[in-house]
Amino acid sequence: MIRSIEEESTGPPVLGEPGRSKPRPPTSADVARLAGVSRATVSFVLNDAPDSRVSQDTRARVLAAAAELGYIPNAAASALRAGRSQLVLIPFNRLPYSQAQNTYYDHIAERLTELGYTVMFHKDRLVDGDEAARQWAALRPAAVLVEPHRLTDQAVEMLRKAGVQAIVPLSMLVTESNMQAWLESAGATAAEHLIAAGHQRLGVVVPREPPLLSIGLARLDGAERVARPYGVTVERLDLALDEREAFVLAQRWRRNDHPSGVFAYNDEYALMLMRALLDSGLAIPGDVAIVGCDNLPICDFVRPRLTSIWPVPDEAGLAMADCIHELIADHNPPVSRAGLQSKIVIRESG
Repeated sequence: MIRSIEEESTGPPVLGEPGRSKPRPPTSADVARLAGVSRATVSFVLNDAPDSRVSQDTRARVLAAAAELGYIPNAAASALRAGRSQLVLIPFNRLPYSQAQNTYYDHIAERLTELGYTVMFHKDRLVDGDEAARQWAALRPAAVLVEPHRLTDQAVEMLRKAGVQAIVPLSMLVTESNMQAWLESAGATAAEHLIAAGHQRLGVVVPREPPLLSIGLARLDGAERVARPYGVTVERLDLALDEREAFVLAQRWRRNDHPSGVFAYNDEYALMLMRALLDSGLAIPGDVAIVGCDNLPICDFVRPRLTSIWPVPDEAGLAMADCIHELIADHNPPVSRAGLQSKIVIRESG
């Protein structure tokens, strides 16, 4: 009797050895043969289907066979049969990376994973419109979480035809108005803290870098709104993330009057400014109190330890994940505004 190479083989094929076939991943049919059951039974067991009436003994045989063969269900094949997958696609947005943004996405991914989805982050932050839709649709996701301005009506239609169940705009939980309020809240929280500490002249760093300018201005607005009723002055400090600029500012402050409390936009700017002020002989917080934003882990490692604003993204991430799940299930989720707030973590710098 002629036996196949696969039947004759006593071990796995050797990589690159001529005449040897490439290993074939096990299929559900292989699991069914080894367990002595039908493929339908294998499907019932591995998908943990309710009311399948599979006995515990049969279930144990199927699971043992799958483990022995190293069988892993083919998600792509399942998506092809169903017309969509359990994949949730999250294209990176165009805001600069930050600790708060990363935490927001981490909580979305963690919650969706608990709900049985696979989360994929799409790296291309610049692609828009039809080209974006083509790239995303090729992956056959169940849902796409995306900035609304990146989609045209035609792109949305393309995604719908590809079986995307939920096209979720980031603005579903974060509208333009409450995003502005969230951005302002960081400046407002910093100003409240500094004013309560007795500072009557504040400075707020506004980054020169174009991608950060609008966020910096929003945070300045928040500080000014809080300071106005107290008669506290707020000085706009335009600054690049450049140690030379920071040093020039520190030298000017060493010779002249200057704000006694500064909200430095974020922790990177705060650390840069702290270093320049200390090198120029100014004391922190004695001469200048500094508050950063994002509450990076390094805030605890520098001296003096950096006081920082934490734009709490945790609840917003969980709320967005639940919203995505409801939309995939074709429900009408309640719109939540949870998590759009800021709190301060007080340390030594101010």
